[in-house]
Amino acid sequence: MYRTDGRVSWPVKLWYASGQSGASITDFGFGVLLFIYYNQVLGLSGTYTGLGVGIALFFDALTDPAVGSWSDGFKSRWGRRHIFMAASVIPLGLGFLGLFMPPTGLSQLALFAWFTVFSIVVRTAQTFFNVPYLSLGAELTQDYQERTQIVSLRLIVSALSTLAVTGIGWNFFFIGTPSNPTPQLTRSPYLSYALASMVGIWISLALATRFTTATIPHLAGSHQQERKFGLKRVYRDLFEALQNNSYRVLFVGTLIYFVYAGTQGALSMHLATFYWRLDTLGIQWTQYAGLAGALCGVPLASAFNRWLDKKWTVIVGVGVGLLCDNVPIFMKLADWMPHEMRTLVYVLVVVSFASAFFGVQASITVSSMMGDVADEHELKHGRRQEGVYFGSYSFSQKCTGAFGNMIAGFAIDLIGLNPSSNPADVPADVLFRFGAFYGIPALLVGAAIWVFWPYSLNRARHAEIVEQLKARASAAEQTDGDVRKGSNSDGSTLTRSRERIAGKPAPTSQ
Repeated sequence: MYRTDGRVSWPVKLWYASGQSGASITDFGFGVLLFIYYNQVLGLSGTYTGLGVGIALFFDALTDPAVGSWSDGFKSRWGRRHIFMAASVIPLGLGFLGLFMPPTGLSQLALFAWFTVFSIVVRTAQTFFNVPYLSLGAELTQDYQERTQIVSLRLIVSALSTLAVTGIGWNFFFIGTPSNPTPQLTRSPYLSYALASMVGIWISLALATRFTTATIPHLAGSHQQERKFGLKRVYRDLFEALQNNSYRVLFVGTLIYFVYAGTQGALSMHLATFYWRLDTLGIQWTQYAGLAGALCGVPLASAFNRWLDKKWTVIVGVGVGLLCDNVPIFMKLADWMPHEMRTLVYVLVVVSFASAFFGVQASITVSSMMGDVADEHELKHGRRQEGVYFGSYSFSQKCTGAFGNMIAGFAIDLIGLNPSSNPADVPADVLFRFGAFYGIPALLVGAAIWVFWPYSLNRARHAEIVEQLKARASAAEQTDGDVRKGSNSDGSTLTRSRERIAGKPAPTSQ
């Protein structure tokens, strides 16, 4: 579980990271297939599709800080996090299956309602797993570099499982043939794909939950006093978190960035199918290249953090990834991209690899920084609240992702890309408008980098924080010993002494 030097053992890290496989399965369905399935296959208008995703994500985003705050103050024999993770497994799998099984013959309004309701179910179940799960990863260690290693391993599992999902999806379910080169535009493969995905989600989430329970007594926040859950506390905790300058910079910067990412993510399959006109093999290779870039980049995240520290790793990763994502779009608008399909695929493979290689540096580092900020919060306020930090971070991601999906849905209708379109028949002016719109949200990334620039919680400052926390813990242990010797009370004296050492008043029932 934990080694003699206090670092987390590799079996624990691997079992923890295995939970990311379920997220990869869900994200492939949501990020790659869902938008194009409802819009192009089932015929739901782009406006309705974007609005449905937007409503579901806005609704779910309200639960993120609530679940984070709830799990922070929760106490049970299953710890603070695991009970929430376990409760999410069955609903998430069933909700995902239902999302891809709407009855035939539904009207636009009925199909919109089905899509929205099941999206809410899936996203809410995801919240009950993901927020405690990410918080658990931050609690496993307080070591500056090991925290990055744990996130890196989680993202290696994510990339490998996404690679497996992508390969299985395109080679066992969405199989292109000469008579049907775009099977993602036909309904028949989706049911069997959803059934297999449901089973994979259940296995992944259950294993990660079960085989990390042994860490519960050793987690950084396991011995905190229970705090009664309530909406007042949720918003107080969220407000308190946003008073931390380091977190506020992360929160606002990612808020802006995810508007861009949400818009482009929603349009990614439309981009491949209609703008680049790739067949299933071409789509596979560009996706494989992105996964390969992530896999090659993940092991270097710790090295980037050492070379550049965490702030500059994020800025470089986001900046280079942005260029790789958008330069080919504008080159095609200027008619500078190759017209021969094989050469085009080669170019897209290279830029997909480079984009993922640098983008994963930012992704890993931001998650690692959340744990560092939680340490700073504990020093200032006397308690750990990873759940609030990751919950509000997820809140920003989902709210802006919702906004991005709504923008994408409206854009599909505005540029004239109609449901059930044939890629070969889409007019050139529609494709030009699509490409022009796809690149416009990239301007937001410059604003995100500008907001992120003042971040100052570097390696040296974090080392000071950890030393101060250790000194506080030692003083608390000494005080506990003194109180036990000199008091026969029911423990309230001990609690008050601990709170004085932490620099906070004793918790109330709120």
